[in-house]
Amino acid sequence: MRVPGWVEREEREPVSFGATLVLPDGRSVPVVIRDISANGCCVECDETLPIAETVRLDLGGDSIEAEIRWALTGAAGLHLTNPKAQSGWFPRPS
Repeated sequence: MRVPGWVEREEREPVSFGATLVLPDGRSVPVVIRDISANGCCVECDETLPIAETVRLDLGGDSIEAEIRWALTGAAGLHLTNPKAQSGWFPRPS
């Protein structure tokens, strides 16, 4: 059940696979993607990420630009910034 006042969002699909975030300062941060939607994902990592920064999500063979929409210690929500990439952007686990 959604809490009153929360913004509607796309359905999430639970997943668990590794990726790397490349921050604006060039640092790479390993993450685990925990859920995905057509417009973004939730990631877990060992540091608090900078909210409202644009990052690159490196998926191994591909990478995609995203904005960090929210962040807590250990987790963050990313919103894809490239509309062309919002369809089938994530690799499907085998």
